[in-house]
Amino acid sequence: MIEYNKSEGVCILRLDNPPLNAIGFELLEELSAAISRANTDEDVRGIIVTGSDEHFSAGADVNLFRGISSAQEAMRMSRIFQEALDSVENSQKPSVAAVAGKVMGCALELAMACDFRVCTAGAKFSNPEVTLGINPGAGGTQRLPRLIGVDTALRMLLTAQPVNANDALELGLVDVVCRNDQLIEAARELLESGELPAGASQRADKVSDARINDKAFEQAQKLIQKSRPEIIAPKKIIEAVRVGLAESYQAGLRREQEAFAECMDTLATRNKIYLFFAGRKTGKVPELEKVATAKIATAAVVGTGSMGAGIAQALAAAGLAVIVTDADEKAIDTALGRIRKSINKRVERGKIPRRRADEMIERISVADNLQGLAPADIVIEAVFEDTAVKRSVLSQIEAVCRSDAIIASNTSTINLDELAEKLTHPQRLIGLHFFNPAHSMPLVEVIRHDGTDPGVIATAMKFVKDIRKTPVLVNNREGFVVNRLFIPYLKEAFGLLEDGAEARVIDAAMVEFGFAMGPLTLIDMAGIDILALTDRQMCRAFPHHVPLSRIATSLVEQDCLGQKTCRGVYKYRHGDYTPRDSRLTGDIIANVQRELGKTPRQVGAGEITERLVMRMIGEAFRVVEEKIAQRQSDIDVAVVLGAGFPDFRGGVIKYAYDLGIDKVVSRLESLADEFGERFRPCEFLRNEAGV
Repeated sequence: MIEYNKSEGVCILRLDNPPLNAIGFELLEELSAAISRANTDEDVRGIIVTGSDEHFSAGADVNLFRGISSAQEAMRMSRIFQEALDSVENSQKPSVAAVAGKVMGCALELAMACDFRVCTAGAKFSNPEVTLGINPGAGGTQRLPRLIGVDTALRMLLTAQPVNANDALELGLVDVVCRNDQLIEAARELLESGELPAGASQRADKVSDARINDKAFEQAQKLIQKSRPEIIAPKKIIEAVRVGLAESYQAGLRREQEAFAECMDTLATRNKIYLFFAGRKTGKVPELEKVATAKIATAAVVGTGSMGAGIAQALAAAGLAVIVTDADEKAIDTALGRIRKSINKRVERGKIPRRRADEMIERISVADNLQGLAPADIVIEAVFEDTAVKRSVLSQIEAVCRSDAIIASNTSTINLDELAEKLTHPQRLIGLHFFNPAHSMPLVEVIRHDGTDPGVIATAMKFVKDIRKTPVLVNNREGFVVNRLFIPYLKEAFGLLEDGAEARVIDAAMVEFGFAMGPLTLIDMAGIDILALTDRQMCRAFPHHVPLSRIATSLVEQDCLGQKTCRGVYKYRHGDYTPRDSRLTGDIIANVQRELGKTPRQVGAGEITERLVMRMIGEAFRVVEEKIAQRQSDIDVAVVLGAGFPDFRGGVIKYAYDLGIDKVVSRLESLADEFGERFRPCEFLRNEAGV
C-alpha cells in the first residue's frame, strides 16, 4: 500500500492502493511505519509523499463508515486518523506532499500534515465530507484554517466546492504548481530550499486577528442558515474550528472527534451514507458481468428540443463527437444557441476554462437529414413524447444507421414494446431516459425490454457511466421508476387543491419535508400539458392511479401551461419566474369544486405531507412487487436523483422502512378508506408488514 524508495537522499513514499488510493487503517499504519523508518535512516534528508503523476488519493475509505456502530467507535476512528497524520507533521525529517488530480477529504488532510505541498496544474482540492453529513475527522478542521485563513477554510469545509491549483497557490494551500512530469523534481527542490516552515497545526499568522475570525464565523453562520436541521455537520464543523482557535489545536482535535461521532449518530448521515453506497451499486448487473461491450465514440441525437439539446450538451461535455438533427432547422439553431449559452455561463462562473468550452462546442455537428447519422455508434431519439411520432422516427433511424449501432429512445413513460413493434431489429432498441435539464441532471434510467440484446444493455450501462451519469437499469413498464412514482405525487397535489388546500401551503409543506421545491411550482416549470399528456399513458397502464384532476386539465384548456405561457397554477412575468397568486387558477379551482359538489375545507401541512409522501411510498412498493428495478436501493437512488426526494431521508423505500412498515400499511389503509383506492397498499407491502 505504501511503496518505500530512496533516491539521492530523499525517501519517496508512494500511495499504492488502486484504484483510488483510498486511505484506510492499514494504509495509515504503513504510512506511520514508513515515516518512522525514514526518520531513523541516516541517508534520508527528506520525505516525499505522493501517488501517481495523475492521481493522489480520493480520501478516506468510506467503507469504514459502515462498520461504525457506536459513538466510541466513531471517535476511535477519528483519533486513529488524527494520530497517523500527526506522525507525518511531527516527522523529524521535512516532508513534501506531491499531489495530482483530485485531492479530496482525508487526502487533503494528509497533504496539509506535510511541511510543503506541490501540485500539478490540474489538481483540485476539496473537503467533500459535508456532502455525506459528516465533518473532516483527521485534523482538517484544524489545519485548513491555519493554512488559508478562517473565512476561506470555512467556505471550503461547508460547501465542498473544489479549489483549483492556481487558487490553492494564491491561498497558500500549496507552495508550488508544476507540470505532471515535474512533480517529484519540484518536491525535491522544496526539500533542498533550506526553508522549513512551521507545521500547519502551529501556524498562527492567518488566524491571529480575532476581529477577522469573528467576521468569518458570522459569515459562516449565514452560509448555513438554510441547512436542514437534520444535517448537523455544518454546525459541528464551525464548532470544531472555533474550539481549535479559541482553546488549542489539541482541543480542536478532540472536538473534531466528538463532532464526527455526533454526526454518525444521526439518521440523516446514515441515510446519506446508505445512498452513497446504493449509488455505487446501480451500475452493477451480475448477469452482464461477462458480456462484451461496444465502444461508443460518436453519438447522434434526433430531436433538438430542450431535452435533445441537453442530451447533446451532456455527450459533448463527456468528450464524444455528437451529431444533432431535426426536421425543423429553426429548432436546431435554437438548440445550438441554448447549448452555447449554457456552456458560456459555465465559463463565466469559472467552472470550466474557455478552451474546454470551445472544444465542447466544436464536438457538436449538424446533419441536414437522417442519412447523416451513419457514423454514429448510438442514436438517441429525443422527439415529442407520442407513441406514433416516436415509432415513425425510430423506424427511419433504423433504416439509415449502421447495422451495429444502438438505437435508444429518450422516452419517459411509453412502453418500449410499443416502440419496437415496427422495427426490423428490435433487439438493438433500448430506453435511455434522461431528466431535464439533461446536461446537469445526474440520473439516466436504462430501460430494457424482453427482446433487448444483452450486449446492447451492457454497452448502454457503460455508456451512461462514461458520460458521468448514474445509470439505473429498469425493466420495461410504463413510467419505469421515477415517473411511475412522481406522476402520482404531482396528481395528488392537484387532488389536494380540489379538497381546499392552498397552492402555496402545498408547496411549502413539501419544501419543509426536504424537496428543493414544491410539486406545483415544479409542474409549472415542467409544463402542466406534459403532465396531462403522460398521465393519459399512465392511466391506461395503471387504472388505480385515477385520472388527473379537472383543475389541471382545465388549466391546460385555458392555455395555463406554466412558466412557458406565464400562467399555470401560479402566474409569472416574462423573464421573471417568481410565482404569484393567480385569480384565474382560483376561479378554475372553485368551478371544479362546484362541479364535483365539494365544499373546500382547511387542509393542514400534516395531511398534505402524508398524502403526497404516502402516495409515492405505495407506488414504490408496487414497483418492487412488479420487479421493475434490480434492487430496492436502486429505486431510492432513482427517486433522489431524478425526482428530488430528500437524500437525508434515504429515498422513498428507505424512508418507509425507517417509519416502520406496519405503520406505513396502517396509514395507507386509512388513507384508502378516506380518499380512495389509489392509496391501498399492494400485496407485497402487506406481506412485509405481516398483515
